[in-house]
Amino acid sequence: MRDEELSLELVKPRRIASVQLLGTVRQSGTETWDFDPGITVLPTLDTPAEVAAPDVLAAIFAHPPERNKPREWEEGPHDFPLEIGHQTGDENAKVKASFNDLFSRPLAIVGNTGSGKSYTVASLIRSVLEHDTLAKVDKPEPHIFILDINGEYGSAFLESDQSFHAREPNRIYLNGEEFCLPAWLMNGEEICEWLQASEATQEPVLKDWWSIAKSDPSGGGAYDPLQVAIGKVDAALGWLDGNTPATNFDLAITHAEQYATDVDWAVFRALPTWTPNTRDQWRKISNEKEVRDRLTEIRRELVEEISARQNDGVNFAKTADAPRYVRKTEFRDPRLVDRATDQESNKKIDQYLVTLKLRLRTRLDDRRWQPFFSYEEQGVYSYADWMKKLGISDKRGLRVSILDLSMLASEILPFACALIGRLLLETREMLLPDVRNRYPWVLVLEEAHNYARPPAHVEDRGQALSRRAFERVAKEGRKFGLSLMVASQRPSEISQTIISQCANFFSHRLQNPDDIDHFRRIIPRQAQRLLDQVTVLAAGEAIVFGSAVHVPARVQIKMPTKEPWSATAAPFADWGRADTFPLGTVIDNWGLTEPKDPEQDGKAKRAAAALPPAEADPADEPDDEIPF
Repeated sequence: MRDEELSLELVKPRRIASVQLLGTVRQSGTETWDFDPGITVLPTLDTPAEVAAPDVLAAIFAHPPERNKPREWEEGPHDFPLEIGHQTGDENAKVKASFNDLFSRPLAIVGNTGSGKSYTVASLIRSVLEHDTLAKVDKPEPHIFILDINGEYGSAFLESDQSFHAREPNRIYLNGEEFCLPAWLMNGEEICEWLQASEATQEPVLKDWWSIAKSDPSGGGAYDPLQVAIGKVDAALGWLDGNTPATNFDLAITHAEQYATDVDWAVFRALPTWTPNTRDQWRKISNEKEVRDRLTEIRRELVEEISARQNDGVNFAKTADAPRYVRKTEFRDPRLVDRATDQESNKKIDQYLVTLKLRLRTRLDDRRWQPFFSYEEQGVYSYADWMKKLGISDKRGLRVSILDLSMLASEILPFACALIGRLLLETREMLLPDVRNRYPWVLVLEEAHNYARPPAHVEDRGQALSRRAFERVAKEGRKFGLSLMVASQRPSEISQTIISQCANFFSHRLQNPDDIDHFRRIIPRQAQRLLDQVTVLAAGEAIVFGSAVHVPARVQIKMPTKEPWSATAAPFADWGRADTFPLGTVIDNWGLTEPKDPEQDGKAKRAAAALPPAEADPADEPDDEIPF
């Protein structure tokens, strides 16, 4: 027998088909079918395969599941099959998704630049605006908020006079009008991150000052008497451990009496036993433990009183986190530290607060932070004013609020996004449980990889704030009626916590292997095979899967009736024109145009006239003007 390879020749060609079971289609009428995602009977090996009829395909793709039926709902449809496009290659095979499910749970729209993400976002939202039932509502308040960091959605939702508004650097615009994010909307954590306060020495003082600044309903930065009294008691306790004249102890108790009038200070003053006598300035207290215990008890009583006291329905201890108005002058008040610490402590820690005060002055003088301090010019003096300017409880006839953040610097953008996301969620948390789901909102995170990145070993404080804010919205927003629509080119550069909470996905073309692998790990198994086609999708095509549809599908997304400014450049057509780059517009929008001042022009001309004439080249002058 020769050592040769054994060859096997098949009599008939053989093909192997891989089948993935997705559900069961059952006939519910003469020509109607229902799709059930459950599988109770498995097909045998000899079960024949059939081509699905159009009415069977319609049961799978055109009749999505109905979701989120409200309690005590009696008549009328509670959900709607929203058309999102058609199956690739068959314009007659419409693909629809549950309206409730798409807009009540986090939705991710991902894909390379130019693959159609912005058009998909615009198409879904335009479907809301153009729905026959919803369009009948007279002047509805906004339900959808778009964080538009590229300034591209104005043309899709606004009138031409609003979408072509003038844009200046370091400004925020809401539906074409200038908007603000008052600095006093920040909570205690955000103000510390904003000023990069050190945890050990600067954060406690800064949070105390922030509470004091917000404690006055008029925004005047009044102090809290009980808080000051605690500081004086602390100074008296500090005297017990120090070596200073007894007058310091007496002065601290005298001041504490003025602020904490409910304490029986006469009984306390009779408590100390002085040695060697009551007049020596260096006298000491022989029953120190008894005095210390009583001062500690007084301090505890004052703290409990602060915790129990209500100030216009808001606990003073929580004032630092409440969105209460603070005047702009308060940020430049030189007594900032004096109101947050007692006199003795101020001397000890002032050296640690120099950098904090310097950063605050720098922020105030930095024009990039202007949207945080333009609230008084815009007439925003309260949280209610800001919410009404945003459109809440003020019917303006638009369901969409476009927050144009495209003119903000990259350092400021995460802080602005974090503030908006946290405030929308906490606003809904203040509603009673039985009504908070009746007014649902959707927050659209455009280019989310710019401000919702995964945690890093070293990361910017604004990025950390923004990530935590949207992670909390993704995890908790559903129960409070706030959902996310996350759009990004790089799913691997978005917090995994946010992506993992998404119930539905629109995956446009992806090319980066890291993005594809990251995406494959978090999606349902039934969609993973279809995801193999994600690298060959055409513009506008997407793999759609999630709880809003029965089965994953490759869909050509329906074009929106009004498109966003997201077109790709055509170099061949544009370079063939004689137009020049509009540099003047860039200079004007960047604020680099010098104001015309006739007086300055006159001074410049007079200065030029006073200069000695420059020497001319004889070759350039006529012969009769050459001097001899």
